[in-house]
Amino acid sequence: MYYSDPILIIIGTFVLHQSLFWIVNGIILLLTYIIYPNRSLKYKIQKDIHLDSESVKECVKTVLINQLCVLFPCLILICPLFMHLNLRWHIPFPPWYRILSELLCFIGVTEIFFYYSHLTLHTSYIYEYVHKKHHRFRAPIGMACEYAHPIEFLISNIGPVIAGPLIFQSHLLTTWLWLSFALLGTINHHSGYKLPGILGSGLSNPTFHDFHHAQFTNNFGLLGILDRLHGTDKAWRAKKLKEQQLKNKE
Repeated sequence: MYYSDPILIIIGTFVLHQSLFWIVNGIILLLTYIIYPNRSLKYKIQKDIHLDSESVKECVKTVLINQLCVLFPCLILICPLFMHLNLRWHIPFPPWYRILSELLCFIGVTEIFFYYSHLTLHTSYIYEYVHKKHHRFRAPIGMACEYAHPIEFLISNIGPVIAGPLIFQSHLLTTWLWLSFALLGTINHHSGYKLPGILGSGLSNPTFHDFHHAQFTNNFGLLGILDRLHGTDKAWRAKKLKEQQLKNKE
């Protein structure tokens, strides 16, 4: 069955996003709060804060509104730009090394766009009327990554993720791979759990962003590079140093 590029850009991207978002978050909630609530507690980062059903309902409601009333219209509006820049499916697939190199570049582009947009959201007026909603979850859950004011969802969720593919005029396949990687990453960063292995180390380590939700004034980026450059990770580094000192005494 043939699907045109506009259909794949709008419907294909939306279906990919919705499927990944709700399946992964559903599995996380099922495992951590229903099937293995006690066993998973040892991996919880902020063990003293517990999730209530009303917060989950409010989160689901807000996220669905953002996805249906912001994300979907945004895909429709941006589709002509995608077509103009050749972010399509029905063109030759790029070689694997170009896909890999672009994905790596996207990480840096997203760090820049996310850090500065996020830092802007923490200015007093904007925080009070826009970003404060996202910080309702002091100990975040996976689906809270898209629990935000519509303005924030547009400029700090959608914007940084889509910036890389637009700048590099990437193939739609590369764009979809990046969307999947970025979405799974932000869900993990908001999951509230530090699991052993690859999901709890390196770029996947959720404790960095979880600390931002706990303290509000540190760790505005994803990689920590711009936080170190601007000195917005001092409390985080002090915490890690204290933990290391205690570990050395044991």
